Amino acid sequence: MRLRVGTRGSRLSLIQTMEVIDKLKTLFPELEYEIKIIKTRGDIDLETPLYMIPEKGIFEKEIDQALIRGEIDFAVHSMKDYPTKLPSELVIAAVPERRSPYDVFISRDGLSLDDLPRISKVGTSSLRREAFIKYVRSDLEVIPIRGNVETRIQKMLRGDVDALILAEAGLERIGGNIRYEKLPIEDFTPPAGQGALAVVARKDNHELIKILENVNHYESWIETMIERGIISLLNVGCKTPIGVYVEMDSGELNITISTVSTDYSRKVHVQTFTKDTDISKAATDAVRLFKEKGGLEILNAWKRIYDISSR
Repeated sequence: MRLRVGTRGSRLSLIQTMEVIDKLKTLFPELEYEIKIIKTRGDIDLETPLYMIPEKGIFEKEIDQALIRGEIDFAVHSMKDYPTKLPSELVIAAVPERRSPYDVFISRDGLSLDDLPRISKVGTSSLRREAFIKYVRSDLEVIPIRGNVETRIQKMLRGDVDALILAEAGLERIGGNIRYEKLPIEDFTPPAGQGALAVVARKDNHELIKILENVNHYESWIETMIERGIISLLNVGCKTPIGVYVEMDSGELNITISTVSTDYSRKVHVQTFTKDTDISKAATDAVRLFKEKGGLEILNAWKRIYDISSR
């Protein structure tokens, strides 16, 4: 059997896809694979900050459409970019073992975030990272910066910005000797699904789903499905600065949700523990606590800003 795998064409996307294929090759050496690169809206517009692009699904829509049409057999997506509402024809068949969920800080001069001089320029295209930076260091200037990991690093080295905040998982996957500071979950709570991959197939392809399920990692599945459940219940996306992270350890779930007010002066940070692995209940209980702390009011304020700005 020859399986066609859809992915974006960046180096990181191809590495992630090969990560899944290599796992499958170990379990099913008789299968063959053909990688099909598909360009997405997010690959074409490399200038607009992500939260200013009005369309949804800019990193996966074209790939999923090819999957629905039968042009590919399954797709590999970065979970953090994958919407919580899938097309009705598709299903997340597997979540391989998650890499690091952490954000990291790298600077041209090897300084930490605390030591970076005032008015230094920090590059990011993430509204969540921008909000957390301004809450922690209101004296820094945040500059929108797009492109793949290597491109952003090159922009920093040539002086476009003094520092960057990136996902540790991306740096781990591309390799290289890059010095960075890992940022604490409490200050920079990651977006839902960061570090994880979503292996997506057509819902009616039962034979393939059974094959793909073999690379599913139980803890990573539980963690990311609860994170996605929280995002879905709050009805938020990249236009709202929210971090959601679930860590499963010895059967106990540590759930963290964070956001920052529109003037960057207030932060709502909730943390809850449970041994209940019911995905829906864990997400619902965490959202209830977040709302009690005033988190929903902050998210609604952000929605009002970007609903207006995107018209």
